[in-house]
Amino acid sequence: MSVVVRNPKREELATVWEVLCGAFGEEPRERFRRQIWEDSTFELEQIRIAEVDGKIVSHVWVAERPVFYRGQVVLPMGGIGGVGTLPEYRGRGLATLLLEDAIAYMERKGHAMSMLFTGINPFYAKLGWADFPEWRFRLQVRRVPEESEMPDGYSVRTCELEKDLPDLQAIYKSHAQGLQLSLCHIRPDKFWLDGHPQYLGLKPSHVVVKEISGQKRVVGYACAFPTEQGLRLSEFAYDPQHPQAVVALAIALAREAKADGRDSFVEGITPFMHPLPQILANLTGATLWHQVSEHMMLRVNNLRQCLELTSPLMEKTLLEAKADNLSGSFCFSLSQPEQKAVLEVKSGKVKVREDDIAEVTLSVTPREFCLLFFGFVSAWQWRHLLAHKGIFLDDRQTALLSLLFPTHPSVYWDGDHF
Repeated sequence: MSVVVRNPKREELATVWEVLCGAFGEEPRERFRRQIWEDSTFELEQIRIAEVDGKIVSHVWVAERPVFYRGQVVLPMGGIGGVGTLPEYRGRGLATLLLEDAIAYMERKGHAMSMLFTGINPFYAKLGWADFPEWRFRLQVRRVPEESEMPDGYSVRTCELEKDLPDLQAIYKSHAQGLQLSLCHIRPDKFWLDGHPQYLGLKPSHVVVKEISGQKRVVGYACAFPTEQGLRLSEFAYDPQHPQAVVALAIALAREAKADGRDSFVEGITPFMHPLPQILANLTGATLWHQVSEHMMLRVNNLRQCLELTSPLMEKTLLEAKADNLSGSFCFSLSQPEQKAVLEVKSGKVKVREDDIAEVTLSVTPREFCLLFFGFVSAWQWRHLLAHKGIFLDDRQTALLSLLFPTHPSVYWDGDHF
């Protein structure tokens, strides 16, 4: 068996499309078509194919998906999608071969992180990806808010994409910055109009309008889709300078979820403790249910790069907390892929080194690192995760880590998938 791993030629993309449909079935055929021909981030070099005896039989896509870190730092990220092999060629290690090639490609491109979504987590864990929690919510509207409850000066209308797009793009960024969100895709302007993300859920349906000095300004939006049971939300955002926009949006969504004989359920992806689900529940007398799944997986491609990119933000946080008198050093020793980096804090400055000389060595799994780095657990919780391994942090070290890695929300919206 002769195996060649390479990029496809442009004239082979129709064949690649058919391989994807052969691997995954006919249901996602339209999605794959849009992925190849209606995604402005798509480049030929991102596609890795395995050719067996001259036939294309396996595929991996490394999407260009830089993401926010705490809404302020850009982390270069590669999104792994379309990992598929024709049924008759499975069991030969082709997917693993392509993923190893994809990792090498991401290293060349400078992707500090990687993300994928799967139901076969152990397979990807062997190559360094780690489970990471993702939140969804669900509630049933028991009380429909009256129109009279709409905050003064606010209204909600149908989105007019071409007209509203500049406002939506600005709200998206201010929302990520104001809530200090991690993992949101830093979208190119063209991406909002692409067929692929629109197919997956990036279709703003509602916009919140605020009258300011006689002019109407868009201050919030949602991507909401009617279902037989109510509404599914694939994305929502608001300008943090206008918190009442969330109330206006919640009222409009609750009323629509009950319309046309639907069962009045509202569900969707969310950053944990985001105001919108909380306000929806309060306004409608609903019980709010959260579901946490771990079909998202993250890979730390370059530990030192992650720490170096975020160190200026760490210094800013120390300055704002007036904690420039704290000092300490931590050697992060990542088990897979094996990497080490020292984070040293002295006189309010944060330095990243390659050696392993530090006060304490934190031998951690990729999951343990990501839980702290992306703010899912506090440093005070995190130290108890490590204690069973014989790694002990004192209160001073824990307090310093809590400033360097504060808890904060994360989300990856549906329309940005790959």
